[in-house]
Amino acid sequence: MEKRIVFVGESQVTSDDVTNLEFSSDSSLLDGDIIIFSVNTSSYGSDYSGDSTFQGLRCLGNDSSFQLRRDCQHWSSELDAVLRDGKTVIVYLTGSPELQVATGEVRHSGTGRNARATRIVETFDPYCAIPFNFGSVVRRSGERIKVTGDLGILATYWHDFGDHSAYEAYIDNFKGSAMLHTQTGGKVVGGILHLSKGTLIFLPPPDLSAAVESRIKELKARQKKKPDTNRTAKAQESARDRKKSERSVIAQYIAAIVALDKAARSASETTPPPAWADDGRFSLNREAQLRSRISEVESGLRSLVEERKRVNGELRETQRLRSLLFEKGKPLEQAILIALRLLGFRAENYQEADSEFDAVIVDPTGIRLIGEAEGKDDKAISVDKLDQLDRNLKEDFARQAEEKAQFALGVLFGNAYRLTAPEERQEFFTAKCLLAAKRSHINLVRTTDLFAVARYLDDSPNEEFAAKCRRAIIEADGEEVEFPTLPAK
Repeated sequence: MEKRIVFVGESQVTSDDVTNLEFSSDSSLLDGDIIIFSVNTSSYGSDYSGDSTFQGLRCLGNDSSFQLRRDCQHWSSELDAVLRDGKTVIVYLTGSPELQVATGEVRHSGTGRNARATRIVETFDPYCAIPFNFGSVVRRSGERIKVTGDLGILATYWHDFGDHSAYEAYIDNFKGSAMLHTQTGGKVVGGILHLSKGTLIFLPPPDLSAAVESRIKELKARQKKKPDTNRTAKAQESARDRKKSERSVIAQYIAAIVALDKAARSASETTPPPAWADDGRFSLNREAQLRSRISEVESGLRSLVEERKRVNGELRETQRLRSLLFEKGKPLEQAILIALRLLGFRAENYQEADSEFDAVIVDPTGIRLIGEAEGKDDKAISVDKLDQLDRNLKEDFARQAEEKAQFALGVLFGNAYRLTAPEERQEFFTAKCLLAAKRSHINLVRTTDLFAVARYLDDSPNEEFAAKCRRAIIEADGEEVEFPTLPAK
């Protein structure tokens, strides 16, 4: 059975045995036998857009910020799964820069015409997609790379593609076995991190087009000189040489990657066999029988991999509800929407032009609510978020048709002291926030309480209890919502 190689982020290879995935893809890696992972924010295009800068770094918009966070979390989970399954992951150390991304927090200042909203951003390193601590990436580029000691399993790969590799970054405090360094300074640009099962291999990215050009030069050097009488024939021969060189380099590259994987999976530090050693004239008689048996076993594994992929997806979706206990920003907003749907509401995020509401909520009876979410690390929810919700309510009212205009109910979902265990938290809302909520008839929901009733309804759907929970939110009249007692199971 041929090895399935999956490239994520960037690839120079097209082949039947290769799968190329965009960094924004939500595909699983479990179908792959060998994973080649590249981070390259400069080529993400419209998936991660941002024209402004902050503190010298490109600053992404809100949607792009949370898309990038989700994608990095997705790949971190997928890479963790394949590495724990004993597979090989090759990480090409690209010079992908750090970025400024939105936190989901907006601070408001001033009043009236002087009112101003400031979007809060923070520095984000896309290399957080690597799920294990391997060191820290420093973006520096160069061409001169030296080998330190015995390359071991990297020997064949580096022999074939070392001359066509330049570094775009190096690793400080590398946790694995360093094998490639900068010519001076001793900075690690390549090495291996052996995990309990899988293997992480860090390498400078190769330039396969340069390898093709080198192969073309070799072909021309071996060919005898021919007269210039037939230029058309020479042009055709040159085109054939290029196609032949491209096929040869791609085949050599895939063979080197597969050999590297074979050696990484073995416990010994043996040198991967070069491509010529796999020629049929060197094969042993029992190899064919054993390979056939391996194919039978692997075909049975495919259905199990698909089942695990499906169950993992369900697990990730189910775990999102727990974000009510400890998250802030977009993850908290998404968890609130999931919980409200379990309670029987229709609940969606709303965004149009310059307006964005965390939650537009509709009860089965037609009652509309506008929700705002806030998470705080180590403090209570302040009146500032209440002011923002009040502005959203007025804006929502202004958008409605004159003859049908009606104020929606306001609901503030607070996750105060989010990093503290729920039973150890202090009051969720400040005294000022409580007074303002009462005056404005804005209802207050502790997300830890919402988690308790949503978890119950997720396990035991109960329309009567769900209706009581909806009424508790709607009828709180400016107070903290007290949900009904959970039914006995």
